[in-house]
Amino acid sequence: EVSSRPFQRTEGVLEPDIEAYAEEVARLRGVPLQHVRSLLLDARYNASAAKLMAPSSTRIRRSWVTYRNRYVEPVRIRTGQQFWQENAAQLARTQQAHGVPASIIVAIIGVETVYGRYTGDFRVLDTLATLGFRYPDASRPERSHLFRNQLADLIQLDFLGQLNARAATGSFAGAMGLPQFMPGSLMRYAADGDRDGAIDLHGSTADAIE
Repeated sequence: EVSSRPFQRTEGVLEPDIEAYAEEVARLRGVPLQHVRSLLLDARYNASAAKLMAPSSTRIRRSWVTYRNRYVEPVRIRTGQQFWQENAAQLARTQQAHGVPASIIVAIIGVETVYGRYTGDFRVLDTLATLGFRYPDASRPERSHLFRNQLADLIQLDFLGQLNARAATGSFAGAMGLPQFMPGSLMRYAADGDRDGAIDLHGSTADAIE
């Protein structure tokens, strides 16, 4: 059984494996060790995220028809048309600049969050630490590794001032904003669509589109 114990041994002291991780992140990402430690000491195990990520006892194979009926339905179609009309200029600019059809951009945001209606209210710092260090399936160590890398991206983004790791919210897997970007995707691919000097995938539709 995977442990749900806290990430801290005592007040102000991380568990040895997490302390080793903190030192590695500080060295590889160029983030002061105290900054890394401070964030990790603030992370809390999230039982709901672990439960949602736990493997199912029965594997369900969904057909394309089932998937389509779930995601291509009246609410998304109606809201998607409105979203496209309201953001037509930004969608056209992004299509011209990056070559991605506006229809694809609109569809992705619709599938992911129904155009911002459901972006998730899990604290990303907690979910990534939970899935990185207490992943609910011990037979999948590569998954823990993936989430630890995403946690390192989150810590680096916080240090660079590009988001607030203590306040950032998202899905139970750590995906954020209208397009549900993981921290690594935000770091490597997100763009400042509204040209205000910051990338905000929650509050700026232009940033989410571009």
